[in-house]
Amino acid sequence: MKMNKKIEEIMFEDLKKNFPDHNYNLDFYQEIMENPSVNALLDLAHYQISESFGLLITSYGWYFRDCKDPETGEDFTEIENREDEIFGEFIKFFDFFYTYKKYSSKYKKCTFNEYLKHKNQEPK
Repeated sequence: MKMNKKIEEIMFEDLKKNFPDHNYNLDFYQEIMENPSVNALLDLAHYQISESFGLLITSYGWYFRDCKDPETGEDFTEIENREDEIFGEFIKFFDFFYTYKKYSSKYKKCTFNEYLKHKNQEPK
């Protein structure tokens, strides 16, 4: 008999698939999965895209500064590929956010800007 997975388990699997660069064996992730919630997993996805984006944009900036001719040739192609990777991360995040926010008690009716406003008003 096949057991149905809870939405939180599906979300966590989706996070691991979409953001594989994070170490999901860390205690931090294990603690989240001991008592997962849709809201916490949406917040985790936001944290991960922020971290991933920061690393990608920094790498992009360093590469761009080191280019001899960023407007042509191999440098141009590499810059285009890095830009595609950066925007790809955003697409993965927004697909995740809009797929799962409908299960959230806090963010169900939020646009992403409303989500950010809500997050910024929470006590730190």
